[in-house]
Amino acid sequence: MAVYTNIEIEDAQLIFNGLGVIASIEGITEGVENSNFLIQLEDKSKYIFTIFEKRTKEQDLPFFNNAMAEFKNAGINCPVATQINHKDIFNIHNKPCAIYSFIQGRPIKNFNNKNLSSLAKFTANMQNIGLKSSLVRENDMLLPTWKYILEKFKDYEGKNLQEFNHVKNLIKNIYDKFPNNIRKGLIHADLFKDNIFFNDDSVSGVIDFFFTCTDSVIYDLSTLINAWFFKQEVFFENEFQLFFKNYIDNISLNQTEKEYLNFYLKCSAIRFFLTRLHDQYFNNSGQVNHKNPLDFFEILKFHEKNNLQDFF
Repeated sequence: MAVYTNIEIEDAQLIFNGLGVIASIEGITEGVENSNFLIQLEDKSKYIFTIFEKRTKEQDLPFFNNAMAEFKNAGINCPVATQINHKDIFNIHNKPCAIYSFIQGRPIKNFNNKNLSSLAKFTANMQNIGLKSSLVRENDMLLPTWKYILEKFKDYEGKNLQEFNHVKNLIKNIYDKFPNNIRKGLIHADLFKDNIFFNDDSVSGVIDFFFTCTDSVIYDLSTLINAWFFKQEVFFENEFQLFFKNYIDNISLNQTEKEYLNFYLKCSAIRFFLTRLHDQYFNNSGQVNHKNPLDFFEILKFHEKNNLQDFF
């Protein structure tokens, strides 16, 4: 989440007229993708108002909204799009926008064993639900985005050039090695700490479904592992093992999926290194807290030297 597009209460009220009168509006500066605001009405009800920026395509919004509704109906606590006059996609300042239900809870920075156990069961349950979904959308944040960013940086001579060249060469080696026979389902694809909410020790819900797509649960798992169990080049092995044991107790993975864990761990690290590097140079407007691409380069280097498949 972030704020690229600033709005006043009067702007938003034109859309919220079917819900009530806005009492307050607060920009949410976490994240880097879309502009987000916490809106409270005079009746004390809360909503998240999202204005979709460059990376989120307007034609994908019905898919994202349907995915959230499907997960919600299956028991996953997540936002759902609010309809006004039979519409759930609107327009403000010539940009698409939507109103989402408010999810109680807060992200956590430090976790205990109960947090990890709840996270593991929640993730496995969500993925089991996704494997039954008939919704389909390509994961365009891997090969399509890699190709786009590499082309955009073809004459790049800036900061982190050595790391960029390393990733570019690695992509050449794995570009045609994606498995054709791995099962796919509806996945979140962005299970970072700031997208998973807790009340006390248990997961209370999950937000930010705007990378949701059809891909392997192993890629979804890999993004979570990279986001939760690494910090400043340190791998939290004990915490990972506790999470992993609870996870595999709640989901049935086949041999192909197990064999591709290391591959997708590297792919996920590449994805976030490249998009963070891109955003540092091309998405500098607005109130945005950019994140360091080198965090994911160090994670990539770890996976090049170690194989977490050994934990199966």
